[in-house]
This record gives sequence, C-alpha cells and structure tokens, in this order.
Amino acid sequence: MARPELNFSDGEQELQYGLKVLLEAGVDPKDIEKIRKKHEPGVALSKDFVGLRRYMVQELLAAKLSNRQIANVLKVSKETVHADRTHNRELYTAKLLQSADVHRARLLKEQMELKDEALKGFEESKKKKVTTIQESDDGKGGTIIRVEESAGDHGFLNVAKNSLVEQAKLLGLNELKREENQDKSYRQFLQDLSTTIEKEKEDKEDREVKENAVDISFDIADEPDKGPEGSPLSESPDQSY
Repeated sequence: MARPELNFSDGEQELQYGLKVLLEAGVDPKDIEKIRKKHEPGVALSKDFVGLRRYMVQELLAAKLSNRQIANVLKVSKETVHADRTHNRELYTAKLLQSADVHRARLLKEQMELKDEALKGFEESKKKKVTTIQESDDGKGGTIIRVEESAGDHGFLNVAKNSLVEQAKLLGLNELKREENQDKSYRQFLQDLSTTIEKEKEDKEDREVKENAVDISFDIADEPDKGPEGSPLSESPDQSY
C-alpha cells in the first residue's frame, strides 16, 4: 500500500489541515459539518450533498491526502472515498472525451471549408480564351465565337486532396484498411482450414481402403510342387520330369 504524501502527528492536526483545505476551496463550514454528521439520527444526505462530498474528496485529494486521511476528515469509509474518486475520474474522462469531440468537429469543419475554398480556387485559376471567327462563304457573312478553357492550377487540387485525407483521419476512416487486412487474414484462415479438412478426408479414405482390402498372399513353402503321381518333385527321379 502506498504511503500518504503528508504525515501528521495526530488525528487533530490531520483534521485541521483538511478543514483548512476545504474552507479555502470555498466550502461552507455548515456543509462540512453536515457531511461529517450524516450518520447521526435525523440527518439526511440528499443528492446535492453527495455531489458536495465528491467535490470535497477531490479537493482533499488535490491537497495530497490519502484515502484513509480523507475518510478521517469527512468521517466516511475508505470505500466511500474510493467510490467518489472513481466517479470523479469517470466524470472527468467523459468531459475530456466530450471536449475532444467538440475539438474534432471544429477541425473537421475547418478541413471541409478548406477543401471547398481549394476547389473554388481551382475553378477560378482556369483561363478562358475567346476566339472569334468570321465566315462569308455564303456571301452573307457570319460570326462564330469559340470559347476555350485551359487547365487550372493543380496546386489547388493537392490542397483539396490533403484536406480529404485529414477528414478521413478525423472520422477514423483510415482504419478501414486495417480491417480489410484482418478480413483477408480471416479468409486465408478459412481456406487453410478447408484444405486441411480435405487432406484429412483423403487420408481417412486411403486408410479405409487399405483396411478393407482382401489378403491374397500365400506361402510357397507350405505345399511343395508335386509330380504326376502326386509325389513331391524333389523325390522323383530326374527322368520322370
């Protein structure tokens, strides 16, 4: 267990330090007393006082008091102090995330505006050339006006492209590539599994064929060859065969 950052000679000195911290934080002495006497008969603890107690816990924690010391100052259990600290941490995290969302939305809006301005600048950078041609083959004469438009400055398109990339990052769309790779890995896993199953099936069929095969082998030494009269050839005269 971690030691408290502040040590006091006795409980009274610890209490006086805690009360001093709370008073300097703007807490009313009557509210402090209500928190400390909540266990006494007739003293109710409303939701407002729960919020006030959590505020006190945070102030005492910032003053480098441990959970046990805070519990002694407010006359609550260490479990209550721990629960209040957890609540305060979760509330702070939620506020931080909310602030991050607001900041992300502002950056996203700026990137969208930058992209629109870049595209607008690209259109304005295009140069138009007007050519007038007069024709009089029919004897009456005529005028043809031809408008030619040159390519715009591609630097504006690069700005717009970079803006779109930043928008994708802010929206988390750049993570789609990682998910696609994970999907490919999963498909490869299924393919390998299917190949393994097919191989195992073929091996099983080969084993079954071998087990059901009929053994037609015989031992030549069990029955020697016989001659015409039924006697073994090895006992017959050479002239008889």
